[in-house]
Amino acid sequence: MIALLLLLQQAVGPTVGDTIWLTRTVVVPAGAEVRPAPWEPTAPVGLLGSPIVRRSGDSVTVAYPAVAWAAGRHEVEVPGPVVIRPDGRTDSVPPAVQAFVVASVLPSGARVDSLPVQPEAGIVEQRITSPWPPLAALGVAALLFAPMAWWWRRRGPPMPEGPAGSAPVALPLAEWGEDGEQRAVAAVAALELRRALLKQLPGVPAGVVTSRLVRIVAEQRPAWPTEEIATVLRALEAAEFAAAPGAAVVELADRAAQLAARVEGG
Repeated sequence: MIALLLLLQQAVGPTVGDTIWLTRTVVVPAGAEVRPAPWEPTAPVGLLGSPIVRRSGDSVTVAYPAVAWAAGRHEVEVPGPVVIRPDGRTDSVPPAVQAFVVASVLPSGARVDSLPVQPEAGIVEQRITSPWPPLAALGVAALLFAPMAWWWRRRGPPMPEGPAGSAPVALPLAEWGEDGEQRAVAAVAALELRRALLKQLPGVPAGVVTSRLVRIVAEQRPAWPTEEIATVLRALEAAEFAAAPGAAVVELADRAAQLAARVEGG
């Protein structure tokens, strides 16, 4: 039955709206390249898409998908392809006129205005249940998670923490100063002194400027050596941002360490 329907369709030929393949076949030399020429047919014939190039032996076929929106016989001028030879020379194949007949989709001899309007087609409900989409999603998730799990396992055990209550390791500020890293010495010394002060001043933000920090110390801790704290902090900040800090930075760092110990001791 299916074969009989196909034979009948071929016998009737294309109808209005069907895809019609208009082809041009040329013989080309070995190694030559064939490019389809652009084509814009005139109404009622239209182009449906880009042409397709098929090679078979020494022949190349260029097929244009076209459509006719009116019944009857149509003659169109199909352009020839462009042949590019291996030596770079270009040949343009001249166009050729092709004729085809398109049948109407309406009954033969019927008036268009007398035909009944076809009812609107309803929505076709079709539910497809398949386990493949969730399985594919799980597979993609596993592929993404596997490298992270492998990296997490190969990073090794965490470093052991020091014993509770152990003193922090002192930085070799004197050696840094001998190596010419005075600005680094000034930065670390100022930071340690500020930490010691802020530890005894609850509620004071860590980023408070030096002038305000000195005022807070004078207000809340009058027993502390406020003038010496201000002098050491400002000198360390000046050395930290100076172009060429002097060799006295290490001495300032020692004074800052003494002040920090004095502050933390109450």
